[in-house]
Amino acid sequence: MLERKAPAAEGPSMRKQKAALWLAFLIIAVVSLLAFATIQRLVAASQRVEQTQGSLIELDRFLSDLKDVESAARGYALTGDGRYLRTHAAALQRLRQAAPRLQSLGDQEGLRPKLRLLLDLAGQRIAHSRRLIAAYGSASAAGAVAPGADIMDRIRQEASIISARQRQSLAAERSALSRQAWIASLALAAGIASCLGLIAWLFAVRGREVHSRRAFEAELRSLNVELEDRVQERTAQVKKAGDLLMAVVENLPDMMLLKEPSGDGFRYLLVNAAGERLLGRSRDEIIGKSERDLFPAEEAAAVIRSNREVLESGRARTFTERKLTSPSGVRTVETRMVPIANEQGKPTLLLAIIRDVTDNKARETQLRQLQRLDAVGRLTGGVAHDFNNLLAIIHGNSELLRERMEDGSEPADMVDDVLGAAARGAELVRRLLAYARMQHLEPEAVDLNARLPNIISLLHRALGENVNVRSRPAGDLWPANVDPTQVDDALVNLAINARDAMPDGGTLTIETANVHLDEDYAAHQIEVRPGEYVMLAVSDTGTGMSQEIIDRAFEPFFTTKDEGQGTGLGLSQVFGWVKQSGGHIKIYSELGHGTTIKLYLPRAEAEAEPKLAKPDPGTPRGNETILVVEDNPNVRKTVIRQLHDLGYRTVEADSGAAALELARGGLQFDLLLTDVIMPGGMTGYQLADELRADCPGLKVLFTSGYTELAASGGSPARSDPLLSKPYRKHDLGRAVRTALDMRRADDAASAS
Repeated sequence: MLERKAPAAEGPSMRKQKAALWLAFLIIAVVSLLAFATIQRLVAASQRVEQTQGSLIELDRFLSDLKDVESAARGYALTGDGRYLRTHAAALQRLRQAAPRLQSLGDQEGLRPKLRLLLDLAGQRIAHSRRLIAAYGSASAAGAVAPGADIMDRIRQEASIISARQRQSLAAERSALSRQAWIASLALAAGIASCLGLIAWLFAVRGREVHSRRAFEAELRSLNVELEDRVQERTAQVKKAGDLLMAVVENLPDMMLLKEPSGDGFRYLLVNAAGERLLGRSRDEIIGKSERDLFPAEEAAAVIRSNREVLESGRARTFTERKLTSPSGVRTVETRMVPIANEQGKPTLLLAIIRDVTDNKARETQLRQLQRLDAVGRLTGGVAHDFNNLLAIIHGNSELLRERMEDGSEPADMVDDVLGAAARGAELVRRLLAYARMQHLEPEAVDLNARLPNIISLLHRALGENVNVRSRPAGDLWPANVDPTQVDDALVNLAINARDAMPDGGTLTIETANVHLDEDYAAHQIEVRPGEYVMLAVSDTGTGMSQEIIDRAFEPFFTTKDEGQGTGLGLSQVFGWVKQSGGHIKIYSELGHGTTIKLYLPRAEAEAEPKLAKPDPGTPRGNETILVVEDNPNVRKTVIRQLHDLGYRTVEADSGAAALELARGGLQFDLLLTDVIMPGGMTGYQLADELRADCPGLKVLFTSGYTELAASGGSPARSDPLLSKPYRKHDLGRAVRTALDMRRADDAASAS
């Protein structure tokens, strides 16, 4: 704390001092010769008194400077403010100057040991202050204060002893001076003694007054400087804290409002930058206004009612699923209201922290929808896998029976019906697998613009004359990394849906464009990765779709068409293909204005190359030995019949372990034909890896009705061919021949 000494008490008046001085001069004139010796003794006594008083003053100054050293070191250790270091250095300089003066006091009898001890303790306190300054910022700073306080207490104790002895010496001097005056008065004259006493008294009074005044003025100047420094320091701290608080408030992502009751509403006192963005107004348009100035009447009334409830209860509350009208539309917000009390503890202000959760709610809805679609897809894929095995048996055996019948006979017609039904079932399964993202794809670099003319000519015939088909191909279109056959199927599916949405005719527009989906778009769309895409959009001028229909448009078997006019698998097939290809699909539609479906397909790194159609060579045959591994006995039996009919020899195994045992038992075969998914803990991939460890050149043909696992299975990408179930004998023959011919080509290359 800032302290100052009180000024000395007022002495005798100036008139009295002058009268005493003239009286003394008169006495001196009368008894000058007699008083000379006595005056000398009195002057000596007066000097000793002044020396004693100076000692006390010097000791006080020493203690004051030492206290400044202590307080400056503590201040720096606690705050790290550099001004405390300057104060510390100035106090040390004054102590160095005061030390010789204190040592000179040691000439007085009995004071030398005490002064030496005092100076030693002062040195310890100075050393401790330096350690305290060095400890700034460490955990030991607070604990380093206590030892310094103990040293300071000892210094004060020793200073008190020295001061007491000096005061005793001063008292003794005064007593001696009185005795001398008494003796002088007896020896010389009462007048001379009185004269000398008056002179000594006058000098003492004037000296004390001057010294006290100067000391008081110096101390006042020091206190003023220190007070100004502290005021500036506190002002800077308050400003820094205020700037920091405002910076935090301004950069909060949530809207922050401070309000106070005003009339029948609440007046806004503060709003941050997030609040300006959310409300679509500048700060000047918000501060000083109330809810009724910013929101619709019903919404403003609800906000005011909530504000009053919180302010009256005195407890903070959180309101979820609140609606807030902004220039961008109605937003869903979560509001935290906190009452702020005044000095009397009564809530008078209200702090509102408002978070815009509209986008979060939309992402949650998207995620739930995708999770629902994914669950349906997993169920669909499992059913399709089992159904493919059944179709393989039906189709394979029916095909073999049909070859043994005469054309035109009733049994042949019946088998043809079975084959037709199996083909339609296979197509249905293919669509289901497409939705479940489990179909076998062969992506390559495709120029969509080059494929559009052939597809559009097909659509002209399929859509009818009342639908006008237009195309808008983009210039310098990037190649898309997709399966080209799926592009045609997707466009046909989308075009048929568009035709059904335009019963009275209209315009169908197919567009392509290069698109970059940035991180901001991806943040609002689940399963979208930022990057470059090739957009393929199909737009119609039909009836449009409501939001409820859009939310369910990709679900399998969901359709708005009449019973018997659609399977509900068109959009779901397109959805599954796009997602499996690593792309994104989006529906934009308004009732009465039409629909646009945009497919964002991944960009290919290589350029698209035109492919020439190869003539169908027919069903190839052979006589090699094939190891058939299939866990389903009926499917295995059908495959073996087909292979025998094509001229091949076969060896069968019902599991990977059985096939491995046959091969390691010395079985010689030319091709491994294996299902991918089999019970027993070994997949077709693992079986092929085990056999290739013993025979690196082994040729393998995989088959599966669950092509997602067949295409990946948790294994790295493979170059071996895959034959999807169900398949015709013709497809099986070509696939087997291709796999065997690849081996022969490899053998010929090795020999050369």
